[in-house]
Amino acid sequence: MTRATRVAVGIALIGLAVAGCGNSSDQRAAATMTAAPKAAAPSPDTIGLCGGASDAEVVEATGSTGAQRVSANPIGCAWQPAAGGDYAVTFHWFRGSSLQDRRDQVTTGSPATVRIAGQPGIEWRGAQSCEVAVAFGDTDFIDWSERSSARACQGVEQLAAATLTQAGQS
Repeated sequence: MTRATRVAVGIALIGLAVAGCGNSSDQRAAATMTAAPKAAAPSPDTIGLCGGASDAEVVEATGSTGAQRVSANPIGCAWQPAAGGDYAVTFHWFRGSSLQDRRDQVTTGSPATVRIAGQPGIEWRGAQSCEVAVAFGDTDFIDWSERSSARACQGVEQLAAATLTQAGQS
């Protein structure tokens, strides 16, 4: 054997010896210390403008014929009847706010506990209005309200479920 071959064999043997020094419990400890990736927190990219609902979807879900979007930003939107007047439908994303704090802030009807798309929520029913607030991620909630039809709760529940599903929260 040449000297270069002996050196290469020696280096290879040293590498095998060092690799064999660790034991399987060290490898298990390293594997268990690696945390599973957390689900992405809701962001404007995952939720979309106006809870991801188009004007046509809002009109279809709520029956608020002729409602037009009159304001829009990443955390809130409002639709108003074509003839003007109070908002017919609103969407809000409350970031860093407690869903339970919301329970005592709404005065339309008594709060009722609901589940929308598998998430805990609170719903308030009035004569021709409804508001639903639903947990969104760990520290936020979304709120849909409709104030112009007798089927208001069905529509806002549908819109809230669609928002949660689109954002991967259901």
